[in-house]
Amino acid sequence: MHKYSKFLIPFALILVANLNSSAQFKLPHAQIFADINYATPSSSAFKDANNGGIGAEAGAGVGLGSTMLLATAGYQTFGNTLNNLAGNLHVTSLKGGLRHYFLLGRIFVMGNVGTAIQSYSKSAISGNNLVTEFGAGFRLFGLEIQATQSNWKQPIDVAASNAYNIKFGYSFKL
Repeated sequence: MHKYSKFLIPFALILVANLNSSAQFKLPHAQIFADINYATPSSSAFKDANNGGIGAEAGAGVGLGSTMLLATAGYQTFGNTLNNLAGNLHVTSLKGGLRHYFLLGRIFVMGNVGTAIQSYSKSAISGNNLVTEFGAGFRLFGLEIQATQSNWKQPIDVAASNAYNIKFGYSFKL
């Protein structure tokens, strides 16, 4: 029995230590964030009616481990082209989604879904349509940069509105 214990006791200690370290409970964490963004239309119908847009958004998230549940509110204005008599497009978005972090919390992928409340500067036409967004980003010392693509339908007769977004902001971990 003694000659087996020389191997079994160290093996059991390593096994217990390994199980204990991988089963540690991760405390919930939270963050708040704000960013400014620039969007450029990516679908041909949207490009014909609108120029690039600028905006801002803010949000908060809670999560365990490397995945966070987020809520975001934002506002964006797209300039109109000569083909668009409705004027500048104003979009207020309310979104919820997920963000998953990789590589020590520096790189993330994300996806959001929500509502796009829209109006125009020279028209009474308005609408409220589904908006989806997906993309990726990089975070370092609270500074964030994201590249995303958004998709929604405008109230005027334009096919789906797709826009590429570049977002730059700051997040605070709580």
